[in-house]
Amino acid sequence: MAHPGILRSVLRWFMLLGVVCGVVWLSGCAATSVTSQVQSFGQWPSGRQPGTFVFDVLPSQQAPQQPGAVSQDKLQAAALPTLKALGFALLPPDQAERADVLVQLGLSVRVESRLRYEPYGPFGPFGPWGLFPPGAYAYPHGPYGRSPSHWRGGSVWWGPGWAASMEPPWVTLRVSVILRDRHTSQVLHETHASHDRLGAVDESVLPYLFQAALQDFPDAPSGPRVIDIPLPQGAP
Repeated sequence: MAHPGILRSVLRWFMLLGVVCGVVWLSGCAATSVTSQVQSFGQWPSGRQPGTFVFDVLPSQQAPQQPGAVSQDKLQAAALPTLKALGFALLPPDQAERADVLVQLGLSVRVESRLRYEPYGPFGPFGPWGLFPPGAYAYPHGPYGRSPSHWRGGSVWWGPGWAASMEPPWVTLRVSVILRDRHTSQVLHETHASHDRLGAVDESVLPYLFQAALQDFPDAPSGPRVIDIPLPQGAP
């Protein structure tokens, strides 16, 4: 029968190999597209050309934004290339009365924190230096740490327990585009695109969300659909 110390060394080696392989696999699987869930409402009037437009900013969107919030200027810059590619022409604010269409943009951001639970604490089943046998771990303050129900300070407990650590948050970005007739205020087209990702809020994906939201305009189908927008070669 193999010595327990040898078995622990072999297991630790396989664990390290798994981590290295995981890192290599992730580095080789960089994203090549931005996937969005899209839903559009209302049919653009048949035969109507895109024409000229100005951005319509609501009073709430003009109010001071919270730190880290995406400004309307950044939203407009992200949506403008797609609008131009569809044939819309942006007019300066002082010529708003000549515009055919009002374009209203919106963005909502949801960040959900995630916890990872580790059954043997932060060092795994072998302890900080691989000294403890599987299923055993020393907790200086009991299996519950320094919680209101922790055991008497200074005690050492051997056995499995639970420890929690923060994982990268789950982020959902959702953009909206509403096109109105400037003369009648009638909604001509409404569309939304949402994108989920792990990690921090990444403003660089906003142009791809607007591109997905306006995909197939002016004949966008009704109902939810999934759209992939390829990233340019060399994009991070």
